[in-house]
Amino acid sequence: MEGGKMRALIFPEPWHVNLLHVDIPNPKHDEVLAKIEAVGICGSDVGIFEGDHWIVADGPGGHGHETGAIAIEVGKDVEGIYEGDHLARMGAGYAEYSTHVNVVGHGKDEKELKLPIVRNDMTVEEISFADAVGCAYNCYKRAELERIEGEKKAVILGLGPIGLILTQILRNNGIEVAASDPYIHKRTLAKKWGAKIFDPNQFKRANHGNYTVVNQIKEVFGEVHAVFEMVGKNETLLQAIDLVESGYRVMVFGAQKMQYIPYVNCRKKGVELVYPEAMVNSKDNEDYWLPALDIIAGTNGYKKLDTESLITKRITLEEAVNAFIYYDRERWIKIIVEPHRK
Repeated sequence: MEGGKMRALIFPEPWHVNLLHVDIPNPKHDEVLAKIEAVGICGSDVGIFEGDHWIVADGPGGHGHETGAIAIEVGKDVEGIYEGDHLARMGAGYAEYSTHVNVVGHGKDEKELKLPIVRNDMTVEEISFADAVGCAYNCYKRAELERIEGEKKAVILGLGPIGLILTQILRNNGIEVAASDPYIHKRTLAKKWGAKIFDPNQFKRANHGNYTVVNQIKEVFGEVHAVFEMVGKNETLLQAIDLVESGYRVMVFGAQKMQYIPYVNCRKKGVELVYPEAMVNSKDNEDYWLPALDIIAGTNGYKKLDTESLITKRITLEEAVNAFIYYDRERWIKIIVEPHRK
């Protein structure tokens, strides 16, 4: 592979993405060169492209972190990984090949010096969901719902891929779920997995006065022990604080650069705002790569996750350029880029 060229997406500045031919990276003695077979477009990638995310990823392959890959070359000091192995947690994945390792989803790989994870019991496309599943599982764990006795109830605001994965995880753990999202195909999936769904588009002033989707959720579903804010807007953060029962937690996972917290609302209810760090449980100093992979595969006591229903379409690197430029939040759930497909 030395001296060869590969195709890769590069994100040089907001609202610009280019497909270039660049050098294939040469693995060092402690690195693995991986062939990227699948990489999911994450909301954080779209945010980086649009310039409203805090992460900067302007090298070949961008921030592409939802990867499924195959080991092509293995450095002489790497143990336990062999050519042909299926690999999780590769980074810089909008490229045909990569040596970058994605540990937590936002740039700590160089500090951690970790290796890819081998999972030959899974397809590379299944593996590409591990980062998103780890994030959803971290949201679930940080809510600490296991501390509550009796019936447990949660609300999810925003049914992007992680919100939909979280719906499955919560339901698989016996938790009653209500979910709100403006797009019907996302609500339909949540309903398929057992959530009670609510349409925020229904509530227009001419028809409902000041009665909102929050009022409806409270009336139909009741106050809850956890609300998961997965949108990244102040409007939904306010809704989450309104919905949660006094003394319980709002998990703030939607990404935005600045939030305005209503002090009085939070103080009067004693609300806890918790910010899960990607797939790392900062409280327990634990990452969830291995549980995420087990959840996808349905191994080690976990119920197998339905990832196929999340995939809207599979595209090439060339098609990915326009996918970023014209990203359709309304119609798409998960777009899988296949860098080697022509």
